[in-house]
Amino acid sequence: MPSNKNAVVRYMYLDQMLSDRYNKYTCEALLKKVNERLELAGFPAIGGDQSDYEHYIRSGKRVIQLDLQALQDAPFNMEIDSSERLNGAPVYRYSDQTQSLFSKSLSDDEKRLLHEVLNTLGQFSGLNNFEWLNDLQEKLNDKRAFGRGEYDKEMQRSRKIIYFSSNEYLKGRNYLGSLFSLIANKKVINVKYEPFGESPKSIRLYPYLLKQYNSRWYLIGTPLATKEFPYRKDFYLNLPLDRMRDIKVVEGVDYVDCDESLEERYEDIVGVTWLKEEKLAEILIAVKNSFVGYVDTKPIHGSQIKYSAEQQEKLHTKYPTLRDYTFYALNLKPNRELYNTIYSYGENIILISPTKIREKMIKELTTSLKKLKSL
Repeated sequence: MPSNKNAVVRYMYLDQMLSDRYNKYTCEALLKKVNERLELAGFPAIGGDQSDYEHYIRSGKRVIQLDLQALQDAPFNMEIDSSERLNGAPVYRYSDQTQSLFSKSLSDDEKRLLHEVLNTLGQFSGLNNFEWLNDLQEKLNDKRAFGRGEYDKEMQRSRKIIYFSSNEYLKGRNYLGSLFSLIANKKVINVKYEPFGESPKSIRLYPYLLKQYNSRWYLIGTPLATKEFPYRKDFYLNLPLDRMRDIKVVEGVDYVDCDESLEERYEDIVGVTWLKEEKLAEILIAVKNSFVGYVDTKPIHGSQIKYSAEQQEKLHTKYPTLRDYTFYALNLKPNRELYNTIYSYGENIILISPTKIREKMIKELTTSLKKLKSL
């Protein structure tokens, strides 16, 4: 076993890469990654002077190979598989990638919590790339992985304690697991996408976020540059998964990460349509008094506030026909999802201002009413 002082540190880094189920590491790739981490941690790199690159690779790979052998010997006894090839070179990974040098038995409380988390995520079971949920559930019951305790006696009588709805018939749902893994592992992808009423098109993009709205899943990402459109870091597409026809990884293209918090961006809207040309606006709505309890407990948007009693009186004076309504303010970017949400409540919610939005909604409702009357 190598006895130099940074051997244990190398084992730790190698352990992380050998248990990585999403990336493939040859001996040379392991060498480069280990040296990157050693240098960041303040340790000397292995392989010697990189000015003599051939010698550096040869001697560095020799150290890595000795380390891999050491991990397979006592006291570690980790089984390493090298049957796969990448460009002719062996790919190294643990045969059982749920194992790690630094794994330890979970307490009964930790296992109970993990069991409930797996049950909660169970809506994704059976989807491509979510097989690891089933694997982890099996490992949870394996004393070699997590040990035994009182928890195991409860398994036969366990039941779910949380449930959330999922549309199992939604088209494109089979891509959810794959996209989850591709985003987590920062892969550039090519999506074959078919808009309604149009022919399929290929879109290459950096995927950043999966967002659900109104029982539909969307992929949020930034497209790569094309001949027609330059790359814009602040431009995001939202692609519904039910319009996707195929997804492939784009090889040889570096992933560009997202600099901003998309969670914060989507806090400014209802749904998924974020329009750059729309500014944050204060939206005044009136809610029928019999419907106030519903809106109070299920706000239209996180910015929703109810006006004070004094403000309510002033607004009732201004809008005397709305005496049986209560006034609220929303601070957000208007979009189609906002209009549709308000439409869905019928006469229970009325949008009062801004005037531009109210007039747009009046026009849409008038057109719809004319067509309804003409039937």
